[in-house]
Amino acid sequence: MKISAVVASVVISALSLASSGCAVFSKGRTQTVVVRSTPSAALTKINGVEVGRTPFKVKLSRSEVYRIDFAKNGFSAQTAVLLPSSEEYDKRFLKWGIDYDFGAATDIIPGELSVNMTPSMGAISVADRFEEMAAQISRADAMLAAGELSPADHKYLILQITATYHTAL
Repeated sequence: MKISAVVASVVISALSLASSGCAVFSKGRTQTVVVRSTPSAALTKINGVEVGRTPFKVKLSRSEVYRIDFAKNGFSAQTAVLLPSSEEYDKRFLKWGIDYDFGAATDIIPGELSVNMTPSMGAISVADRFEEMAAQISRADAMLAAGELSPADHKYLILQITATYHTAL
């Protein structure tokens, strides 16, 4: 009789621990983050280490801060920061120290990063805004002809340039 009571106690304790929301078991120490850019195929570095071209998924430690740098020919370089946050974990009723010790008590914010890159065609010294826009479009056309831009990136770049000057004119 005593053995079945001990077994029942162990089973109940194990079930309680497993269902208590221990983040080490439910979420793990790493988090998959989706990284995108518009236009795509931007060269990306995470904390200074080149990781590839967008879009991609990457597993990152939940407890570290990450700087993500984006670069693409014809566009301004962009930088984003991913931060660990324990906000969701802090809302839980039961919290365990092991979650903090193993870095599972945090989530990387944002979990899906999307960056819109802006055109950068360099400074043009003309007084007329229309001539300036035409010169930037000519540069984009030259980059397309030289193979520095894909047709899709060229189209996106032209749309961004014309939208910028449409609001400015």
